[in-house]
Amino acid sequence: MLRGKSVLLRPVKRSDVSYFLKWFNDPEVTQYLGLYLPMTEIAEEKFIEELGTTRTKSDVILVIEAIEGDSTKPIGNCGLHEINAKDHNALFGIAIGDKDYWSKGYGLEAARLLINYGFQQLNLHRISSYAFAFNERSIKFHKKLGFREEGRLRQSTFKNGQYHDHVQFGLLRDEWKGL
Repeated sequence: MLRGKSVLLRPVKRSDVSYFLKWFNDPEVTQYLGLYLPMTEIAEEKFIEELGTTRTKSDVILVIEAIEGDSTKPIGNCGLHEINAKDHNALFGIAIGDKDYWSKGYGLEAARLLINYGFQQLNLHRISSYAFAFNERSIKFHKKLGFREEGRLRQSTFKNGQYHDHVQFGLLRDEWKGL
């Protein structure tokens, strides 16, 4: 577990399926994610089961819980994906599924905890990420974390009836240390 001032990052549990189904079947949430098909309970249960086996070598996925006094509440998840042990890199992703917690700093704190874990504990050299060009909030978020824009994949994603650019970001361990 990783603990900050206002968030706790913990491993995924089977009981999280209900949260994931609610969050990742909400079009307002998924408009900012690569998801486009409805999430089924069976598929999500299988995904969570795989987290405890083969995926542990290539993915670290954690539930974000908001700390509220003596209790916590699941509000989203974050992860380092496609972890490459040879090249020491990974792909960062985050989603605050509970819209009541959007734009309140929970995602930023969770991201900082996870990125620090990636560089310090997993010995990563580079963390990549991306955002859709129309998601200005995500672009600002990445820049606050120290990510640098490295390029665009023009009109690579079809969302909401039109094509959008994918903005590519990268963050190196030395840049993170300098923050």
